[in-house]
Amino acid sequence: MNPSYVKGRRFEYRVRDFFRARGFLVIRPAQSKPVDLVCLRKGVIVLVECKTDKHALGKRERQALLEMAETASATPVLAYREKRQIKLLNLKSGTPLLRIESLLWRPPS
Repeated sequence: MNPSYVKGRRFEYRVRDFFRARGFLVIRPAQSKPVDLVCLRKGVIVLVECKTDKHALGKRERQALLEMAETASATPVLAYREKRQIKLLNLKSGTPLLRIESLLWRPPS
């Protein structure tokens, strides 16, 4: 098996487990098409593209993910590895996701 594929798949599993541990139902589509992971929790949809390098997401791939997220009213997220840690970037806003809970909808007070 291709070492790059194995490395990428292993990282996808880490990200999958990360979201599952936070109460998300995580779906990993076959062959990672059209995205690597679809994460669902309490009406929140997160479309995740996993890359071992932050800069590995191409412009076309990024644009396709943004369009898909817009159609599904989902949050597009890039999961990448930095110093052996999982980092999450909201592709729509361009800001890091420091807490997954910030994605969850809260009813107005």
